[in-house]
Amino acid sequence: MTDIIRTTQLQDPGSSLITLYELEYSTGSFAYFYSGRAEFDGTTLENIRFREWRQEFVVGAEIEYVGIPIEAEGFDTSNDGAISRPTLTIANIGSVLSDSIGGLKPEELIGTKLTKRTTLEKYLVGGSGDVGPGLAPVEYPRTVYYIDRVKEKNIVNITFELAAPFDLQGVTIPRRVVIGGACPFKYKGAQQLVPPQARLGGCDWDSTFQSPSSSSVLFINDLDEYVISDTNLGQFSAWSGSSTKNSLYTTTSTADRYSADGLSTSPVTVTNYWQAITTGTGTPSDSDRGNWRRIRLYSIYSAGTTYYGYKQSGYNDYVKKLLGDLFKVKLITVDTSVNDNLKEGRYWTLGDVCGKKINSCTLRYNALELPGGSGIPDSNLNKTNHLRFGGFPGVQQRR
Repeated sequence: MTDIIRTTQLQDPGSSLITLYELEYSTGSFAYFYSGRAEFDGTTLENIRFREWRQEFVVGAEIEYVGIPIEAEGFDTSNDGAISRPTLTIANIGSVLSDSIGGLKPEELIGTKLTKRTTLEKYLVGGSGDVGPGLAPVEYPRTVYYIDRVKEKNIVNITFELAAPFDLQGVTIPRRVVIGGACPFKYKGAQQLVPPQARLGGCDWDSTFQSPSSSSVLFINDLDEYVISDTNLGQFSAWSGSSTKNSLYTTTSTADRYSADGLSTSPVTVTNYWQAITTGTGTPSDSDRGNWRRIRLYSIYSAGTTYYGYKQSGYNDYVKKLLGDLFKVKLITVDTSVNDNLKEGRYWTLGDVCGKKINSCTLRYNALELPGGSGIPDSNLNKTNHLRFGGFPGVQQRR
């Protein structure tokens, strides 16, 4: 640290200032990027390397930072006034950013930690001041921010607004925030399996039908679509022009499936699964919710199976471990070493997620199971069970 301060105090430090960014987009998974050397020497964007600083990794190891067009503003600090909320604008052309963060959507980065590192170019790997492997890098004090919101998104760039860890803006007393039409309860936060002292909110949903005579699991995704076991495939028949209430049907369409590189896509034929809400002749469609509901299928997880993601993410594969949670694949899982690690991260996300609307609560607590114990929901609902919905309908929604 002393060396870099002494160098900076010189009239001519003899080296350009470099700002590096490390985004922890999931626990233990990092994306490394910077604004590109073109900013300093007029050449094309290229990757650079700097030394690792974290004790939990190998201090002094080389880290590669990807060059991406970046515009950073508002990082100035002062001893008075409001806490600064910097913005980071990143080019949204191509797939460089998306590839670096495991295919996550910009909205999925809210709450993730961004570490800003600043050094001189000569201290990069291969530079005249490079400390070499095994030693802590020479740099200015690091600063940490959290992505607070997506401020702007268009086809050209994405702008994130950042907040300091100690920025308490938005913290209220009492801590329960009034949100119109959206439930603030933590999903499954009050399950019976959770110790009483650790329960949060009023959602005691346990992923089962609420009927005492049923023991089947019941999964619903964030789009309020029922996700049932693929052992029910034999219950589906190809739609041929008419439907019977509660019966299951299939149609086919084309979707873009990601290839093994996780970047390119190719069109494939996919099966759409439907349940008839009424008896009629209407064609199955997402827009005809009065007569049809879309059904998704999950399979029991197998380590030797390749699971696929699609550009139209609704078709992404769902899997479940025998006694575990439901997961939805993000990226094609061709590497079985990561395929076997079902957890929230680059390759997987939870598949049973609440939509936070009153309809999401209704579809869970009022769900009836069709006879036979197959886990197939009835199109009718049991309106006698009370809901745990914790929102405040009628209040303007801001989220």
